[in-house]
Amino acid sequence: MFLSLVVILVPVMLIVWFFTRTPDEPNIQQVDWKPVVASARSRAGYPVLAPKEVPEVWRPTKARYANKGDRWVGNTISAGDRWELGFLTSKNVYLAVDQSDEPGRAFVASVTRSATEDGKVSVGRYIWTKMVSPDDRTHALVTKIGSATAVVVADTDYRVLTDFAGMLTTS
Repeated sequence: MFLSLVVILVPVMLIVWFFTRTPDEPNIQQVDWKPVVASARSRAGYPVLAPKEVPEVWRPTKARYANKGDRWVGNTISAGDRWELGFLTSKNVYLAVDQSDEPGRAFVASVTRSATEDGKVSVGRYIWTKMVSPDDRTHALVTKIGSATAVVVADTDYRVLTDFAGMLTTS
């Protein structure tokens, strides 16, 4: 009786251990973002924001551009020329810059999780509108650059966002 119980419990415990262990570091797929920046800048009808360099410990996780009418995320059609660039910092904070020449406020609402205005801040050559989501989790900086709206967004404080916005350039 005891032997048959051991024969059953040992494999069950091994299966439970194998499927419930947590890896030390998640596998983050990184992208080569600099060629995508160059392509976006040549295709977009507006000045595309991107940093020249980022800290070496940052991991680029998203870089994509779509012209109006192109297939976009979730097989939707892009409503305007759209640029997205995102990095995971050394503290695992996801920072992104999103730009689009989509008309209306739908673009900003979708990127900022329906945030509301929270003041203004000057960073570099631009005056940015500070925005905060209804649950106070997501903060964003929004400005107009050429015909496009640019949004810097993250689930962090405004200081980190303004530092990142200060790294962005259109050339």
